[in-house]
Amino acid sequence: MKVQIEGDLYLESDERQFILKEYTGKQDKDGKDIFKIHGFYGTVQQALKAFTKMKIKQSTAVTLSELVLDINKIEEYISSKITI
Repeated sequence: MKVQIEGDLYLESDERQFILKEYTGKQDKDGKDIFKIHGFYGTVQQALKAFTKMKIKQSTAVTLSELVLDINKIEEYISSKITI
């Protein structure tokens, strides 16, 4: 499985784990895409929680109120992408 979360960020899995990784825009000498690994997770929920933390760390909020608004927007964004 390889699912694009947004932009260059992907959630990929193998038989044991879920991998949150980001395409760097570069290729190795063999022409293969190079990815930055953000983490390895046992469940999709853990990977999405890590994605949420990544987005929160990118917040430019300067007050607690702004941070809460940003967190709500991030959670709404994730919810809008998940249709079960």
